[in-house]
Formats: sequence, structure tokens, C-alpha cells
Amino acid sequence: MSREGRNLIDFAERNDLLSDEEVRKLVLAAGLSGNDRVQSSVRKAVLSKAVESAEYPFDSVHLSGHVELGETFQGQAFSLSEDDLAKHLLAVGQSGSGKTTLFYNLYSQVGRPSWFFDLKQDYRHLIQRDDLLVLPWSEFKFNPLRPPSGVSPRRWAQVFSEIFGYSTALLSGSKNYLLKKLIELYRLYGLFDQVSGPFPSLHELEILVRSDGINYARASADYRDRLLNRLEALNLIAGSVFDCSQGYSIEELLQRDVVFEFDGLSRDVQNLLMEALFAYVYEYRLAQDHRGKGLNHLFFLDEGKQVFSVYKERQDASGIPEIDVLTAKMREFGEGLVVGDQEASKLTDSIKANTHTKVLLTVGDRKQFDAVAGSMDLSRRQMRFASELGVGEAVVRAGNRGPVPVKLDDYELEKDLSDEEIENRMAKEWAELDYTERETTRRFRDKIAPGRTEKVEEPEILEDPEKEVELTKEADCLLKDVIENPFKALTQRYDLFSSRYKGNKAKDELVDKGILFERQVKTGDRKKLLELTDKGREYAENSLELELKHRGRGGVVHRYWQHRIKDAFEEAGWHAFLEKFDADVYVNMGNNELVVEVAMGDNPREIDHIKKHLDTSFTVWIAARNKEVLDGLKKRMNEEGLDTDRVAFRLVRDFSDPENLPV
Repeated sequence: MSREGRNLIDFAERNDLLSDEEVRKLVLAAGLSGNDRVQSSVRKAVLSKAVESAEYPFDSVHLSGHVELGETFQGQAFSLSEDDLAKHLLAVGQSGSGKTTLFYNLYSQVGRPSWFFDLKQDYRHLIQRDDLLVLPWSEFKFNPLRPPSGVSPRRWAQVFSEIFGYSTALLSGSKNYLLKKLIELYRLYGLFDQVSGPFPSLHELEILVRSDGINYARASADYRDRLLNRLEALNLIAGSVFDCSQGYSIEELLQRDVVFEFDGLSRDVQNLLMEALFAYVYEYRLAQDHRGKGLNHLFFLDEGKQVFSVYKERQDASGIPEIDVLTAKMREFGEGLVVGDQEASKLTDSIKANTHTKVLLTVGDRKQFDAVAGSMDLSRRQMRFASELGVGEAVVRAGNRGPVPVKLDDYELEKDLSDEEIENRMAKEWAELDYTERETTRRFRDKIAPGRTEKVEEPEILEDPEKEVELTKEADCLLKDVIENPFKALTQRYDLFSSRYKGNKAKDELVDKGILFERQVKTGDRKKLLELTDKGREYAENSLELELKHRGRGGVVHRYWQHRIKDAFEEAGWHAFLEKFDADVYVNMGNNELVVEVAMGDNPREIDHIKKHLDTSFTVWIAARNKEVLDGLKKRMNEEGLDTDRVAFRLVRDFSDPENLPV
């Protein structure tokens, strides 16, 4: 090849033109011909291309799909397909560059159920246009120790220990100790011996770890203390989320558009919730063999570095983060990730490598710009062009197709919804979400405190014993109402205040300061009750100088049903009494005497009560919390050789309507 030919090649390469097939052919022809006229003509053509490329160094690319992002700088519509989104998308840009607007547009066009992990209350405002569920963490119930449908407890224990360790920065020794305690906890609940039953929560895991007798001369003491430190913090900050045996049905929520609002929680709690939900959905899809069926569902995460942190990825002692492994696997099951962030350099190599579509918006910092531009394989001229992007402009690259500058579509949305407005809109939907309260087993109770038969209460909140409780007047008002009217529904208590928002704020204050617990009662129109803690009782007696009395046994839900059953019989015309003849409810029907035991759980003490009543002439009824409890008690009676024909089994909800009293 002639010297002039080599000069043409060098010139074309410096100007990023060798990727152009037409330019390659011209340069090759000129170099081989040796003809001055031909070489001069080619030089002019290449120079013209270089000038054109300097202004717009991108090829025309046509992308087919119905998810429109905007227009190219050449006025062509630019769109992605659902298949592109199923392979994940990463958007990087500084605050105000248009990431959230891009996510709004993607969501509005996809037509598949989507979940938003929202850390800044950006996505609640979409309810002005779409039918979605906004779920603040204070209204969320999730038990991360309950395996997804079709997943064995043993497998889930391994998955969860990895997720927990990564999200809370535990190293391998502590993660192995966690796995050991999880297996022990599942055995205490009999979960390796039965298909279904109550599941322990993070509260029970904390209790079990705290009870562990450790020799502090051994390394295991350090593992135990590190794990206990994480569990105490999680349960202290977000104990209400984990206060359940079975939380809201994740399988049902997968059919809905949901905004999970995790703002206000610590970063460790946010990370655990997000990563456990990622893992839960993946394991559920895997167990149900939902692979190869196109896009099923989308995750939106606008603060990607919290979950996909490069610093945790580089901790060799921790091993490869489980979330990195999931990222690569999820696309096979139609679970797409749409991840955004301001700082690409802080994102894991995995999320940058495993996102099919990358969107580079305006980035103020050179380090962050280089991090994402490098992952998109932009040429020098393309990087120069991208560095001058304005707000709402981006360079997009989908798979192996060339990068394209796009003017992103706008999305008009007022961001003015307050917490009070969200609660007013969502209250009915929140009330319809179902969960099961925490239960323990006898084996668990005997492990923690041998011979103890009552339910293990919530773990003690560790606080400065010298610190006095200080409450607002609104919180004091609500607390007094709880003491005077223990069975009033939470929604009715809001009538005490000028607005629902103020009532809910007072409730949150009492719960956050450990004065009250929230409890759910499954009636025809599910209601929430409030129950005093030991700390709350002490405050009411000492600071408010109130006298505390209540009739009935156990917690507020048990006592609620005692009173409801008593009232139902009285409304039917009979005489009913609480705690008479050592029964939850005694009913005198004239020629017949009836005793009712309210069973909140399937445990041995209920059988002891039944035995005692069977030795009398009374008719015996068991009012069980749900069918699982009812069936479990029947099984226990058969194992004890008791006559089930002498006992009538009912569900507590049968007593909700006196007109349908199950007599």
C-alpha cells in the first residue's frame, strides 16, 4: 500500500471513520490503486465525512418497539422493545438530568406489573394517572424468613443468609453462623417435618441468637455479637414490618403496580428489604418455572448504588454478592431491572455488564461520565458529543446496536401529594391487605425458656434507662383513648383529631417510641387495634397517672374476640360472662351451659383447657383464629385420645355478625 494510502487510513482512524463501511472501501481502493487522481478524490470524500462526523458522530439506528423514549437528534422516533427491558436498563445522570422523567415514561408504556423501590417519595405521584398501590414501610408487612411458594426452608435459609450478610456487611464467618441459627430456628418450628405451619420472624431469630450460650473465648462469640447487633437494629427500626408470621402475599403483589416507600429507614434496613424482595421474586419464579415467557414484571430502582455497591463487590472476604448473581439470572424469568443513579463509578461491575440498554444523561463529574461512557464503548468523538448534552437529552445504546443521541419525551406530573393525601387515597386498599400475626411453637418456647408455655413477647427495646419518655399532647390524647376504649378500630380513633394525618402522626409517634404495638383483627372489614407495651403501661401509670384495668386474658386481639363473643351471645338473648368457671366466655342458656375458649394459636395450653372443660357437664366450643389453628387443635386432640364429638369447632370471625351466631 502506498504512503498516501496509509495516511488516509490514519486520518480515517483518528476521526473514528473506519467503522463506516463506505469509508473503509474508499480508503482501501485509494491505497491499492496508487492513482493520484483517485487518492485526491477519496481524500476529499473522507474529509467531508470527517466534518460531518465531527458534528454528529453517530450512525442512523432504527430500533423497533412500542416503548418510545423520544426523538433522535435527526428527528426519528426512538423506541425500545419489551425484550430490551427484560434484559435490564441502566440510566446514569446527575440530579435534574431527567432520570425520573425517563422512568415515568417507561412505566406508562410498558403494560406489565411494575414495582418501584422509592427512597425519595418520587413515584407516589403516579397515582394521579394510574391505578397503583403506594405502600409506605409503616404499612408494609413482610416476613423475609418465610420461603416463597414452592421453595424449601433449607434452600431459602441459604439464600436469605447470603442476602442478609451482603446487605448488612457481614463477612463469611458471621453469615455461616446466621445460616446455622436459621436452620435451628426452622427445626424448632417443625418446618422440615411439615408442608405448612407458622413461620418464625426476624424477632424470633433475634430472641434465639440472644439466648445462644456462647463461650467468649471462641471466635463464634464475635459472630454471634455481630449478628445480634444487626438484628437488634433492624427490629428496633422496622420491627412493625417484620411483626408477622406471613406478610402480604408477594405472589399477589406481583400482579400489581406497587410503590414501596422506604424513605425514613436506615440504609441497612432499606437494603435488606430491597434485596430480600429481589431474591424472593427470583426464587418464586424459579420454583414455578416461569422462564422463557417474555417480560413478566419490572423493578424500578432510582438509587442503584445502594443495592449494587461497588465497595461491597470488592470485599473479597464477603465473596461474590448474591445480588450480583441474581442480576444475571433474573432476565431468564422475565424480571427486568430499570436502575438509575448519579454515580456510575460507585455501581458494581455486574450491573454495568448485565444491563442490555444503557442511557447516559447529563453528568457533571468527569469520573462518573468516563465510567458509563466506557461501559457503552463510545468513541472519542461520541464522548465529546455526549459531554455537551443538555437536560432531557441522552445517548442510548441497546445491546450491540450503535449508540444514538435522543431527546427524551417529557412527562407532566404534579409532585404535590402529601402523606395525608396518600393515606386518604390508600387507606381502603391497605385495610384489604392480609397478613398473619406472629406465632411461636412449644419447641421454640422450651428452647428459650424451658417449661414456659405462654407466647414469647416482642424483644425488649434497648434504650437508655435514664431517658424519660416525652410525648406530644396528640400522642397523649391517643394513648388515653387506647386505654379507655381498647377495642376501638384505629380508623375510628382518627376522629379525635382535626385530620387523619394528625391522628396517624400521633399513632406513629407512640409506635416508634415503643409505647404501643399495632395489631390486626380479621373481621368482615379488617381493623387495626392498638395494644400497650410494658413501657406504655409504665408511662400511662406514672406520667399520666391513669389506672389500667382490663378484663379478659392475653393480648388485645384475644381479648377483643372474648368481648365480641360475649356480646354476640348477649345480643342473641342469653347471659354471658368473661372469665367465669375459668373459661374465656361462659354462657348460661337456661337448660344448657356453654363455655367458649378463644384459640389464637395451635399450642398445647389450648388442649389443657379443653381437657379441663371436658371433665364438666358444660358444652365446649373452640373459637379458632383461622382454619389452620382449628385443624391443628383437632389433630392434637386426636393424638391425645380426646373425644372431638364433645367439642364444637368454630372460627372467631363467625361471631362478627350476631344475626349469624353459629349456634
